[in-house]
Amino acid sequence: MRHTVKVCALIAAGTFSTMAHASPFTNCPSKAFLLQGSPVAAYELNLATGTYTVLQNDVGIAGNINAVGFNDIDRYIYGYNSNLKTIVQIDNSFKATALNINGLPENVTFYVGDTYNNNYYLYRNGTGFYKIDLSPLATDINANLTAVLITPSTPASLTDFAFHPFNNNLYGVDNKSGTLYEFDINSGETRTIGDTGVTGTFGAAYFDVDGYLYIARNNDGFIYRIDLGAVEVAELEGPKATLFAIGPTSSQNDGARCAKAPIIDDSEPATIDFGDAPASYGTLLQDNGARHEIDGTTYLGFNAPAGKYNGPDSSNFEDPDDDGIGFVTSLETGLDSAIQVIASTEGYLNAWFDWNQDGDFEDEGEQLISEQLLATGSNTLVVRIPEDATPGQTWSRFRFSQQPILSPSGGSTTGEVEDYLVEITNVPLRYSYYPSSNGWTTIAFEDNWPQTADYDMNDVVFALRYTTVVNTLTNNVERIDIRGKLLALGGSYHSGFAIHLPSINASSINSSTVQMRINDIPTGSPLELGRTQAIFIINDHLNEAVTPICSFYRTQQDCDQNITFNFDLSIPFSEEINANNMPAAPFDPFIFATPNYYHGSAFSQAPGRSYEIHLADHPPTEAFDVNFWGLQEDTSSAEEGRYYRTKNNLPWAMEMSSDWQWPKERIDLLQAYPSFAEFVTSSGQKKNNWYAINEGNTQHIFMH
Repeated sequence: MRHTVKVCALIAAGTFSTMAHASPFTNCPSKAFLLQGSPVAAYELNLATGTYTVLQNDVGIAGNINAVGFNDIDRYIYGYNSNLKTIVQIDNSFKATALNINGLPENVTFYVGDTYNNNYYLYRNGTGFYKIDLSPLATDINANLTAVLITPSTPASLTDFAFHPFNNNLYGVDNKSGTLYEFDINSGETRTIGDTGVTGTFGAAYFDVDGYLYIARNNDGFIYRIDLGAVEVAELEGPKATLFAIGPTSSQNDGARCAKAPIIDDSEPATIDFGDAPASYGTLLQDNGARHEIDGTTYLGFNAPAGKYNGPDSSNFEDPDDDGIGFVTSLETGLDSAIQVIASTEGYLNAWFDWNQDGDFEDEGEQLISEQLLATGSNTLVVRIPEDATPGQTWSRFRFSQQPILSPSGGSTTGEVEDYLVEITNVPLRYSYYPSSNGWTTIAFEDNWPQTADYDMNDVVFALRYTTVVNTLTNNVERIDIRGKLLALGGSYHSGFAIHLPSINASSINSSTVQMRINDIPTGSPLELGRTQAIFIINDHLNEAVTPICSFYRTQQDCDQNITFNFDLSIPFSEEINANNMPAAPFDPFIFATPNYYHGSAFSQAPGRSYEIHLADHPPTEAFDVNFWGLQEDTSSAEEGRYYRTKNNLPWAMEMSSDWQWPKERIDLLQAYPSFAEFVTSSGQKKNNWYAINEGNTQHIFMH
């Protein structure tokens, strides 16, 4: 097989070794060996986790060495050198000695090979299958060896194969088809076992003492395991390959291993951390259980894990090293929960919950946390428990590593796995939607207050959808979810957008589980600090949140573009608020002036956060400067409960409880929707549908 580990250091070119014949390996090692590059470097690979280390930077012979195999009779590694076109013997210090060989075709390089019962076997598609007796080397390293052609028929396209430790047959996976083949070493006959389900250049193949075949794919380092403990079972069920670990990406390589050794040698110090959940969740090595190479740097909690050999520390699944996860709030169906995670260093967290209690983490939606980058120290994550999660005790799994992508099983080169038994509590919930479960209400702003200016009502346009979650037993509101998307930004002034919950205090909000995502990326809590009112700042500078393809965002002719700003806001409550006492949606969405930016001639200096525009007759928040009332065209009066209207009752913000198509840039609203005049003069008694597209002049409307 072929490959080059991308992180290896530069290696000086080697030359033929003239040193005295060195010693063999003292035992049958559990680690796999990887030889790669030209000149050749030797690596030790832990198949259980994918961890690898450099053993030798230069084996002493120029050229690539492939087709390597470990001979458990004399305990040397043998391979084929592409430079000398001969086979070599590699000792326990990973220095190579060229051997004398007759009978191999000239000018042919072999990439596929392995040893068995003191014989070395070579294979090349289109060339032949050869056997070489190694026994003469026991008395003379300079003995002449002879290659015997077993068969010229070599149909499989391989880059490595390996001997089963007990049935005398070779096995390899065809790179193009993914077919697993069995090779009879006496006749060379090839037998198809079945489809493994994976393809690629599998540059290294290994067996272990339990009859598992491991194949490593060059381009991504994925190590797959195939159960060949009983070949008959593989034939009946299909020899499906399971992702086992992720090792180095590589080329110009080949692998060797003592097939009669276990993957983990319990005579050596334990260096792997396993999970503690019951076996059905993938805990033991034979079940491809979750496991991490202990690196002493990457772990959860305050204590680095102690090594294990093959699973939980005790029969009651309690691991004293599991101190990295704290459940701050209870896990209640349909509600949000805060989880505190202690990380020893920066790294990635993945987590799974067995929501349906079927004994695995494989069902859709059971990965609750995916590739979450953690900072060193304490991290608080907010997660939502599915409404259909089965109440009662169930298992969760947290995996922390320098590798971002992990599954609930398999090996990792760094980090720790912690399993926790958790309690899911059922909460009967009722969901209500505004304007509907799949509809949107549109909020449009004219940002020139206290002037009407062009009155095109497209300076800031948002579509919003509200979900109110109520506990049916208590009729208390548990949470409000708000989803929004910025439809248009036609204002030349710089604005921010926020949502206020009228009559709700900030102290009533469960600040530990408030969460917001902008374009699906978590941003932290938007609850405005230092306020007694519950105000949520969605964005304080919308002009920097989008990049228009023309001068303005989605308001000019031929300047339509995809929506590029979306948000999801979840507001949980810490105090009991009866649903009958909640303010009505759409609550109080408003815009404000981005700090330090000019906002019109009415203001001697940039008004910033003290400038707000709300829907008509909605009072501003506590942040507003009341000295702005009555400027220019504004006729607001707190005594009359009149806000944000002109003397002709024109508002600076409006809600259309459906999808709406706004006027083009600098087109007056009355030009685009003439019926709006009758709606205003009748105080809303007539032409309630003025904003419908069939009431408008489409030549003045931004069609999207």
